[in-house]
Amino acid sequence: MGTTDNGLSFVKAEVRENRSIVQPTHTASEAVKQEPAPAKKKGGRKSISHDLKYKVDFVKRDKAIHERTIADITIYSEDKALVRELAVRQFLFAYDITEDYAAKILCFIYDKSNKIEAEKVYLLGIQVIAESLGLSYPTVQKTVKKLRKKNVIAKSPVFQNAYTINAEADRFFKSISNNAQILLTFEAIEEEQLEAVNEDGTVNEEMAN
Repeated sequence: MGTTDNGLSFVKAEVRENRSIVQPTHTASEAVKQEPAPAKKKGGRKSISHDLKYKVDFVKRDKAIHERTIADITIYSEDKALVRELAVRQFLFAYDITEDYAAKILCFIYDKSNKIEAEKVYLLGIQVIAESLGLSYPTVQKTVKKLRKKNVIAKSPVFQNAYTINAEADRFFKSISNNAQILLTFEAIEEEQLEAVNEDGTVNEEMAN
């Protein structure tokens, strides 16, 4: 019988194994030799790790675009908050932050922050984030911890249960205040040479200097 969870249909299935029972043919005096059971193979795919590096810059557009023609991909939505959240998600990818609610939580922290001595400071604590966004306290706590670990926000040295937003994140939010537009550049880099001498014996001037 089908069940529904969050709009997705699932089918319950019951599997039974029919095993025939065979009476033992050996006597009590005979030694019974049992072969070791074969080791079960672990299923599933192995995770693939990628060595990705990110860099965030704020530059003039004439300095950023290097090709004569580039793909212009635009995401449309009537939900203005969602559009900004998607842009913030791309920004957080550069910090290796991929948690589901990280962008939503960071947007909330930024919007509820106060400007104190040239810094954006969030003073309301974690519980307010959880209640306002309808998230569990542990989820918010874990995500805030990740944002702190990656230095997107920092614990305030002055106020209790408060967080400051780093300058780069603050600048990013300002850059998308009118148009949520960012430029993604995908670049393949060669493996860095660890020695100043090339394979052919010539000197690698860049590494030598």
